[in-house]
Amino acid sequence: MKKWNRFLLVALSLLSFSSHAVYNANMTGVVTQVLTYTDGNQIYFLLKNQPTSHPSCKPDLFAIDASTPGETRHQVLSRLLTAYATGKPVNIGYDKEGDCAHTWIRAHRIG
Repeated sequence: MKKWNRFLLVALSLLSFSSHAVYNANMTGVVTQVLTYTDGNQIYFLLKNQPTSHPSCKPDLFAIDASTPGETRHQVLSRLLTAYATGKPVNIGYDKEGDCAHTWIRAHRIG
């Protein structure tokens, strides 16, 4: 049993290492678009002051990665839609270096 637990611990640590992106920047902006798709778990959004460049991702949109747990995706979508409906600025935490989500800038925090 100890061997199995050790294997499971190593496997989980490898999975968590490869799936964690870096949250290393913040910006504030007004949400001008929120895009969702029925054929996947993608959530995309655009800010009025959207970055115009990024070292490795397409800068046209921010993306919430499809691997984000469903409940968390719903919370993020709710915050985005509230910000969009009210027109009030929202703070976005994102990865300014790399590790894109669906080829766009990966967002980690909304609010």
